[in-house]
Amino acid sequence: MTQKTARGGQDREAGAWPVGLSRAVLIWERLEAAFWQPAAFALVFLFIALTGLLPDLPIWAHIAVLAVSAAIFLGLAWRGARSLTWPDRISARRRIELVNGLDHRPLESLADRPSTDDPIQLALWEEHRRRIAARIRALSVGPPAPQLARLDPMALRIFAMVLLVAGLGMAGRDAPARLTEALLPTGSATTAGLAIGIDAWLAPPQYTGLPPQFIARSGDPASQDEAVAPNGPDHTAPVGSKLVIQVTGDIPNADLVTPNATIPFTAFAEGGFAIEHEVTSTGPVTVLSDGRELAGWVIHTVADEAPVVTLPEPPAPSLQQALTIPHTVSDDYGIVSLSAVIERADRPIGSAQSSAEGDEEMAIVSPLPVPDIAKYGKPRRVYRDYTSHPWAGGEVRLTLVATDALGQEGRSEPVTLILPARKFNHPVAQIIVELRRELAWDPGRNRLPVADALEAVAWGHENYGDDVTVFLSLREAYSRLRRPKRGDLSGKEAVDEVVDLLWKTALYLEDGGVSLALARLRAAEQALMEALAEGASDAELERLMNELQSAMNDYMSAMTEQLRQSMEDGEEVPQFNPGDNMISTQDINEMMDQIREMMRNGMTESATQMLEQLRRMMENMQAGMQTQMSQENREAMQLLENMKDIMEGQRELMERTHRQTQQRGQQGQNQRNGAQDGQSQNQADGNQGQQGGQGGADAVLQDALRRQLGEIMRQFGEMMGEIPEPFGRADEGMAESSERLGQGEPGEALGAQGQAMDALQEAAEAARDAFMERFDRQMGLGQQMPGQSGQQTMDPFGRQASETFRGPMQGEVDVPDEGSLERAREIRDELRRRAGQRNRSSEELDYIDRLLDQFQ
Repeated sequence: MTQKTARGGQDREAGAWPVGLSRAVLIWERLEAAFWQPAAFALVFLFIALTGLLPDLPIWAHIAVLAVSAAIFLGLAWRGARSLTWPDRISARRRIELVNGLDHRPLESLADRPSTDDPIQLALWEEHRRRIAARIRALSVGPPAPQLARLDPMALRIFAMVLLVAGLGMAGRDAPARLTEALLPTGSATTAGLAIGIDAWLAPPQYTGLPPQFIARSGDPASQDEAVAPNGPDHTAPVGSKLVIQVTGDIPNADLVTPNATIPFTAFAEGGFAIEHEVTSTGPVTVLSDGRELAGWVIHTVADEAPVVTLPEPPAPSLQQALTIPHTVSDDYGIVSLSAVIERADRPIGSAQSSAEGDEEMAIVSPLPVPDIAKYGKPRRVYRDYTSHPWAGGEVRLTLVATDALGQEGRSEPVTLILPARKFNHPVAQIIVELRRELAWDPGRNRLPVADALEAVAWGHENYGDDVTVFLSLREAYSRLRRPKRGDLSGKEAVDEVVDLLWKTALYLEDGGVSLALARLRAAEQALMEALAEGASDAELERLMNELQSAMNDYMSAMTEQLRQSMEDGEEVPQFNPGDNMISTQDINEMMDQIREMMRNGMTESATQMLEQLRRMMENMQAGMQTQMSQENREAMQLLENMKDIMEGQRELMERTHRQTQQRGQQGQNQRNGAQDGQSQNQADGNQGQQGGQGGADAVLQDALRRQLGEIMRQFGEMMGEIPEPFGRADEGMAESSERLGQGEPGEALGAQGQAMDALQEAAEAARDAFMERFDRQMGLGQQMPGQSGQQTMDPFGRQASETFRGPMQGEVDVPDEGSLERAREIRDELRRRAGQRNRSSEELDYIDRLLDQFQ
């Protein structure tokens, strides 16, 4: 008996671990085969529960679905349990033999017993068993054998697992709650509706730009008896804020009690009530249900203050006679409009009507750009041109008016000033402007007299150089005043058109179109700034930017042409000190390119700032040349002076030659008439001899002028490289004139001198154009900034004045460098790429769209 026990213990010790593990694998294989169907059904049910569909069903349908699902699950589980058989140790040992490829079933020896009790045979048997046990420890148990591929050829189990993963993705963090609601149809969904939950927030008016302020959340700790502690903390909100409250739960007869009224809640869903109340006064608000207080707060309202606008310094005219209006604006939430109101100073304050036409009894109302809220309290400058208004030159009263979203107005202290007027030097322009003023001041009485005066001025065309444009403009003005359009019974429309036409005609006479170009430039700047403020489309901004650049180029060309004409006429040209800023067309184009690039990258605020500074710069610009020029420029100016001297000498020579030709003609006439006696003949012969000597002297003078021209041509070629063609024609004409004069033929020399004179004028103009194109920084456009000449000034972009405007952008205007612009382009392109990936969450796409709005 003892020996049998020992043999049994040896059996368990030798095969317990590998055989037991093999048996466990067999158990798993049979459980998998028996219960895969109820497991797959359970996964499908979990997917349906995670979708949140079951709580939306009626309670009876919800319970029915749960019952049917449970029955199906239990039925599949019972069928699997009935087919389940548990493996024994013999099956486990046989599995190891099959996995490891052992023949003759050696592991069965562990269960065999010898048929005799012979000690020698028993000893041999025990040795045999130990060897088998050692072999078992070195053998592999092997993984479970796949069963489901055979039992589930349609892979329904994989489909069920995919559904579960999809359900978890849909539910997210709400998965536990959805499972609870699906498994407890009488619990979570309905029971939660019975618990009291209160969400309340204050939504400030949209114009304030303030975010909503939450004062109660249903997620906060609360009980069914007390959702929010009554008499909660005080809250502050602007007047006109919306108090929004949503209550869920069993709250019959819910009301909101305010200092002014009691307002009932409105049901928006089963077990849900809401109310929206505009807060207009300070006081407590309470949520009641059948007289029981559920929540309460004290809300303090803050009134919207009226805007404050001031004039920190008196308005003053710019170099272009535009009115510079310095001002500061401040408001608690922001203004919606800002305007300058101008009234005649001889009228009582506020007596004039508000009108943009600016009639005698009206006020001039000029809208001004509304500053960004970040600029509130900081001095700003805007420019408005009133030189074309009939009140220009008279005493007026200026008041700034700022209006906020509630219609509240803030007014500056009225300032009395002289409205800047344009000064005209041309005598005909002065007459036209005076007639225009009389017509605008009293159209009814002066319309016909002004028309007759304009006709007289038009026919005096020698006074304005026979300019066809001026003549046609004056005649058109006369015709419109004498014969108004049909339907214009009072003639007001004709008067308005003539007033505008006469102003443009006077400007054309005075400066050849510079003022008209400046007016177009101002209009283009204003249109672009308004489009930026209104958030216009990219195409519209690009169109307005092209118009601005075109107007800027026209203005620069007009000023340069005016300077050239002044120099040609010998007029005094404005002189710039070295401390004054000089600017060229290239500098302007670079600034315009920067503005265009910032608009394309959504930097509207920076673009607006640069436009304002560009306007300031153009209003303080004039044409001239520097007093201290480079050596090259001084040589160029001297060369032009020498050209002027040559032209003057050639003109004097032409006059002498012309007189000689006339004298010879007179003498020839006398000889043909036979009026000469012997003494007269001798006198004529003496005169001919003197003229012959004079012709030789003139030929020497002509040669000297030609040599001077040759020296100028040499200097010009060294300085500029290419000599204009008119220089050659002038030299040829001088050479022919010298030859004819030397031969005593002044008549023939006169034609050659005329050709030389015309060529000299063309050569001087070509040289002047070449010099101004090359040295436009010393002979071009400049600006005199505020401050005395010679002092260190700042350029329009807030930088220290220097020879050019190139270099790092530093100062009052935050102008991004090229690296920042490139980075902005990269950010814009990346946002557009991500916006096209519609598989992103709706919250992220909304956020990306809001970011992209800044680039529109």
